Amino acid sequence: MSLRNQPIYCDLCSQSQSNEDSTMPKLQPINQPESLAKIAYDVLRESILTNKLKRDELYTEMSLAKDLGISRTPVREALLELSSQGLVTFLPRKGVMLNRYTKQDVDEIFELRKAIELAAIEKVARSFQSHDFGKIEKILQNQRKAAKKKDYFAYIQADRVFHTTFSEMIANRRFVAVMENIRDMIHLMGIKALVIENRAEEVIAEHEKVLEAVRTGKPLEAREALSHHLDQSKQAVVETLQE
Repeated sequence: MSLRNQPIYCDLCSQSQSNEDSTMPKLQPINQPESLAKIAYDVLRESILTNKLKRDELYTEMSLAKDLGISRTPVREALLELSSQGLVTFLPRKGVMLNRYTKQDVDEIFELRKAIELAAIEKVARSFQSHDFGKIEKILQNQRKAAKKKDYFAYIQADRVFHTTFSEMIANRRFVAVMENIRDMIHLMGIKALVIENRAEEVIAEHEKVLEAVRTGKPLEAREALSHHLDQSKQAVVETLQE
């Protein structure tokens, strides 16, 4: 058989090609722009949390799409996501309204919060020596400043971080995920309760008692302080519902 027509294998050529492939710079993947549905969701969610969208007003997909300058389809996708999170309610053949929370909603949310937060706070208190509480102290400072300025959006944002940080400190991803899932309902309930006189200052005092018990390694006192705080917060929300 003639070797003239046979393929020639070259170890040196193969090694050279392999070395070239390993040293070639890797291209960065192209970042895809956010979908219109995601952008619409972010805008609508922010508008709900900052009271730009009013609770007693009826909205339609068409009117919201016109305001946002996009088609109805991404707006509907965004509204469906907001509905699944308990922020809006669809009214058949009418439109959509911001959700109104009932006493049962409040009971369920606070029962869930207690189950998660009391377990987290006790665990943090039992391992207090291994934690840095500087972040939480900074959060309380921000909350005090927001209360003085009557910036209740910033106040509730700080409140949210205060409560979720304890779950983060014990590195329980599922606790954090559940808290994140209900965070906006907690936000809306909390900001509504701040209309009660002196409630903002009371919350800060309750937070301070919780933090003091945790960072001094007193798990039972920490649980008791947090349980009292959540009970008071729930009562404040219920009072606003009655009004």
